[in-house]
Amino acid sequence: MAPFLEAALDAVRLPDAIAPDPIRGRWRYWCSPAGPSRWIFVVVDWSDSTPCVVTAYAKRRFQLR
Repeated sequence: MAPFLEAALDAVRLPDAIAPDPIRGRWRYWCSPAGPSRWIFVVVDWSDSTPCVVTAYAKRRFQLR
């Protein structure tokens, strides 16, 4: 995913959808079209003073759960 770092950051800046993650303090960000697939999915942990990207990867379809 390193070549798609900007796409992952853009998903957090201007997401198409945002949903809470099952883990408290984390949020899921979706953006399309971006990255190597239809969607880019990024999980950000906001529980500290500095937000941290936990994971980011491409997905073919959008699903909030």
